[in-house]
Amino acid sequence: MLIISSKSFATTVGPNDQYFLVHDYHDDWQVYNDRMKAYIPYISEQHLGYPSHTVFCDIQSNRGYSILVYAQKADNFLFINGSLRQKIPVGKWIVLSVDSLYRAYEQPTIYITLYGSNDIDDKKLMLGYKRSLNQKPIVLAESGITAKPRTPAPYRNYIVLVSMFILVFFSYLSNSYIRAFQRYFNFKDLFNTFVREQSFLINKPLNRMNVMFIILLSLIISLFYMLLQSKGIHVFGGRAILQEGDTLGVLLSNYFRISLAVFVILVMKYFFIGLVGQLFNLEKVVDLHYFKIIQASSLFYSALVIVLLVLFMDYFPHDFNWQVYLFTPIVVFYLIRFFILYFTIIRSIPIQSLYLISYLCIVEILPVILGIRFAM
Repeated sequence: MLIISSKSFATTVGPNDQYFLVHDYHDDWQVYNDRMKAYIPYISEQHLGYPSHTVFCDIQSNRGYSILVYAQKADNFLFINGSLRQKIPVGKWIVLSVDSLYRAYEQPTIYITLYGSNDIDDKKLMLGYKRSLNQKPIVLAESGITAKPRTPAPYRNYIVLVSMFILVFFSYLSNSYIRAFQRYFNFKDLFNTFVREQSFLINKPLNRMNVMFIILLSLIISLFYMLLQSKGIHVFGGRAILQEGDTLGVLLSNYFRISLAVFVILVMKYFFIGLVGQLFNLEKVVDLHYFKIIQASSLFYSALVIVLLVLFMDYFPHDFNWQVYLFTPIVVFYLIRFFILYFTIIRSIPIQSLYLISYLCIVEILPVILGIRFAM
């Protein structure tokens, strides 16, 4: 038997019907309840005379789309997150880029309010995807499914490429510098506070082999930074020095810029430790101190990035509070690293604890406190 299913064209909306309809917020309106001090779903029988209607929009997962606003009557106004954006012209569409809103507000969800007309049918709020001029109409079987073009995923492509690059770099170091790799990525050695003799890794902290591991750490920390940026978390005012945009080329350019900046900071850290070490007459422990820093950071940030890569695959909800859950483990790591350095150095040479604590506070605790201050 030949079965011919009925078909319909995907709905087009917006100015000159240039957008495929992704989602109509007609059934998502909410109003503010003064008694409950919260937004509640709009019910026509109860909220007939309300002039203000609000919709919560997930802009993080809808990048690549556009928000379309329309009003049939005069004196309607568009508010975003409680701030007036503009007056809505009668009978004309307002098109808002979700990508631009995401960059401007730096949060996964915003709330859009249309204020003016009491009749909710006079207002339209939709999510659309602009079709190209040579794109053929999308034909759907009659199944109640709304056409939703695939969302561009520049961050996913970027993360895959960078992860593969770091993996290749890992493989190169593990095969070319076997003993050094086994020493750097060794939890047992990290917590070993008794160093009997200074090895080739410690005596020359900026030789070619050690610099390769510093570069690896720079690449890992840079990936960690970009993972945070992909979730809307911008630390250290990164947007001031990075390119705007989320294309693959821009993301790769920003990644290598951050990697270079982190590498320079790590090298400067060595000279800073040496300078402070001279002030406290601790030149003998500078190389050991620096080695432990690179070793501990390589282990911690490698493990942290692996966990974040798993979370990046959307196993966690979009409203997951990354800042809250990342702040604690990072602070705990630096505290543990402080005590590892303290017990390692104090067992290496005879020294008064007061001098050593003062030295570590200047070169370890103070930079962490300043870093947290500027990161927030």
